[in-house]
Amino acid sequence: MTEVRIVEAAAQLFAHNGFKATTTKDIAQLADLNEATLFRYFPRKPELFWAAVKSHVARVKLARDTQISLAADDAPSIVVPLLVTFLLDSLNDQPDLRRLLHVAAFELPEANKMIREHLGPIFDMVCAYFKRCAERGTMRQVEPSLATLGLVGAVSAHHGLCLLFTGQEPPYASDEQALSAYVVLWLNGLLPGEDLRLPSPLERTLSSPPVTSNVKG
Repeated sequence: MTEVRIVEAAAQLFAHNGFKATTTKDIAQLADLNEATLFRYFPRKPELFWAAVKSHVARVKLARDTQISLAADDAPSIVVPLLVTFLLDSLNDQPDLRRLLHVAAFELPEANKMIREHLGPIFDMVCAYFKRCAERGTMRQVEPSLATLGLVGAVSAHHGLCLLFTGQEPPYASDEQALSAYVVLWLNGLLPGEDLRLPSPLERTLSSPPVTSNVKG
């Protein structure tokens, strides 16, 4: 189908080159058609970008067993591995998704409404779950959105930025090893234990050693 070809070509180029650096001519060439045909489907480049992003975010769906576990308030030791699996599957199945979301956020923020429409319900569901866990004491008192975004950010950033910062691919021979590493990290941070907190300004002042003067009287 011509429209699908155009959208897939656009998604690939927008993800790798950004919005401004991608031309409709480049997209038409990759889709193996002329610009006139492209413009019959998408008269403006922003419309094509939104279609490309939508085509990817619309595929992001929580598995039914994950939704059931979230709704049933299963223990974090059950739910966190399901969420990490969901993130890894999304990144592996759609390698351009993370880049498209980055481009949307920084070059075409008006696409945020559309992204929120598709991904917002998943975010809200996970946030609500973490909030209930904190209230019941099955996880630390962590702000739910911080726990949700932190989990997403840790997996996606390490998955995508490890090569950039270390010069090497993530050090996992398989998705199972990656799953285990991310789950252990987050369960250690989320499960109840010693209540870690930053000291208040007053506590920092009281614990500081007294300042002594070097000036001799």
